[in-house]
Amino acid sequence: MASPQTPLISVPTKRTDEIDWVHPIKRYIEQVYQEDPEKYAEETNTINRLRQDMRGAGKDLTGRDLLYRYYGQLELLDLRFPIDEKHIKISFSWYDAFSLRLTSQFSLAFEKASTIFNIASTLSAIAAQQNRAEAEGRKRAFNFLQAAAGMYQYINDNFLHAPSADLGRDNVKVLVELTLAQAQECFIENSLREKKKDALIAKLASHATWTYGNCVDGITEGLTKSVFDKSWLTVCQVKQKYFQAMSQYHRALACEAEGKYGEAVGRLSIAETSAKEASKLAQSVPTASANASLPADAASVLQETTKTFAATCSEKLKLATHDNDMIYSDTVPQESVIQPIDRLKAVKSVSISELYGANEINKVIGPDIFGKLIPLSVHESASLYSEEKAKLVRSETERCDLANGELDASLDYMKLPSALEKFRHQDDRQDLSLDEFATPTREVRDWADRIRDEETTKSKIGDLVDTLDALKSRAREMMDKVSLTLDEEMRGCEQMRVKYGDQWTQQPSSTLTTSFRDDLRNHRVSFDQGNNSDRQILQRWELAARDVAILRQGSGGDDLSRIFAESLAGIITPEKPNGGGSLLDIDIDSGVNKSSTAQKVKRVETTLEKLHQIRTERRETLEDLKEKTHQDDISNLLILNKKTTNVEPQLFASELEKYRPHQQRIASTIHQQQQLLKELTAAFKALMEGDDAKKVQTQWERAEKQRKSVVERFRRANEGYHEVKDGLT
Repeated sequence: MASPQTPLISVPTKRTDEIDWVHPIKRYIEQVYQEDPEKYAEETNTINRLRQDMRGAGKDLTGRDLLYRYYGQLELLDLRFPIDEKHIKISFSWYDAFSLRLTSQFSLAFEKASTIFNIASTLSAIAAQQNRAEAEGRKRAFNFLQAAAGMYQYINDNFLHAPSADLGRDNVKVLVELTLAQAQECFIENSLREKKKDALIAKLASHATWTYGNCVDGITEGLTKSVFDKSWLTVCQVKQKYFQAMSQYHRALACEAEGKYGEAVGRLSIAETSAKEASKLAQSVPTASANASLPADAASVLQETTKTFAATCSEKLKLATHDNDMIYSDTVPQESVIQPIDRLKAVKSVSISELYGANEINKVIGPDIFGKLIPLSVHESASLYSEEKAKLVRSETERCDLANGELDASLDYMKLPSALEKFRHQDDRQDLSLDEFATPTREVRDWADRIRDEETTKSKIGDLVDTLDALKSRAREMMDKVSLTLDEEMRGCEQMRVKYGDQWTQQPSSTLTTSFRDDLRNHRVSFDQGNNSDRQILQRWELAARDVAILRQGSGGDDLSRIFAESLAGIITPEKPNGGGSLLDIDIDSGVNKSSTAQKVKRVETTLEKLHQIRTERRETLEDLKEKTHQDDISNLLILNKKTTNVEPQLFASELEKYRPHQQRIASTIHQQQQLLKELTAAFKALMEGDDAKKVQTQWERAEKQRKSVVERFRRANEGYHEVKDGLT
């Protein structure tokens, strides 16, 4: 028989007083649209009836649909009628879901937020009603809770100024956490039923523990402000401890399967403690919630569930401790050093747009009640204008993409700006230096620092080698001792047979110890194979040890810098042997060449900077064009001109003219770019074809090759170090 399902908390709904939609909307239609309001009598009565239906909605799927239909029509209504204290003045009165305080506002946003809150609360109630002993019930509860979380999240993201405490951002965040925690709980229940792996269940329960902990913190804060039911705090505290125990229990089972018997005992001890704490807390769960947010049997179910699980943990701990003491003798770690269990989140908020399918949502909301108030022709004209704007933006985007592609291709062909690195000015004499090649790269410095830190804070390779040797010596001695014991026993047996003759009836020792000798022989073979593997690791270490010793000094080590400097010994000129080698000093007698090269470099850099500015200006102009067209809405203009026939082409052309300056600026940047690319090509050619530049190029390439060689050398040493350390570990 399956254990009883743990109770789920359902969020109470908000109550609201009756309002009148009919007369305020009719007055607005008459005053603003100057139409006979009685033409919309059916529409105004429909929206009024939808609100009445919403007020009496039950906590079931029908109630959810009634609430969502009303909310969907409010969104459509909001497109046509400004409902606030300055225009259509309707006072919306709602009672706080927890404190029952009355709040009234002339704000449609408040009405929408309160309706969404009730949709979410209804979803949480539907989830709580499911029979989770069945797979379909668990699935439905899981999906409804995620949907509820999405609705609460929507309130949190879109309604910033909450007039009532239950809609406050901090409190709504708690409701998001609570519904997601309960959805995670349903997922765990399903995983247990499907006998998923213990390691997976441990991670899922670890996340549930963390989430219920957040709920405990949030509910504690809310209680100080008369928000939430007091029973929620106790239930969440119980579930926090319960899932903590479950997480440790299943991690312990996984440890047993992995042969980590000591860790399994340690985790079971934690599980037992948490389970007992959960059982103790469950005794204080009230028998019934003040606002029916918990099932009537919530207290008894929680008490029975936690008590049973605590007993299971205790029994398993006792058995595991006995097995470890008598068989495995594995060290049981202290609780303080046991690694926390990774969390695995299996839930997410389902957005409000995903609550229904595409076809289903239209069926639930129904047709736009006031669809005829704004003529469809206006909608169609606005759509045509949007397409004209899109064509303009696409055309300018293509022009910009082509220009950027041409610029990128030209710079890539000349390898700019990286090709200028070898000509950078170092000092007032405009010397060009190799110093950067004489210092370790960032990559090599990082390797050195990591190896230094590992050797300082963790086990050194030398210590690991010594430990390995000691373990092998001990294993060899034990096998030799066993072999000697078997031989001595066999000799003793035969000596007794010789002494007593037929009176000695014991079987020959060799027949009785055959299996022991076979095991011993297999162990020696395994030992020799392991020894060969160790020998290969140590040979790898011998190859890397010298360079690892240099890296072990860290990025500031003298030897590391010395090796990079020495790699350039054959490249830096004898006149400057201490690292101040200047590329342009090599075989160049006159300072005129240096000055000339510097001027050529400056010319290329200046042109590059101009091209960069032009690209930036073009990008910003295009982004501004996109933003302006996105914000451009001529619906009101179309409505004003709706009685004029065939006005769209002329109106569209007139409106699109306001984007002419953007098009002209983009065209100007493309023309300037073409001129500058010609200048850049000429300047770069003049720089690279000079004799001094060719010598610099050759010298730079040699220095770069030498540095790559040294970096590769230390890369092999770094990889060798980690391979050896992993192997030894």
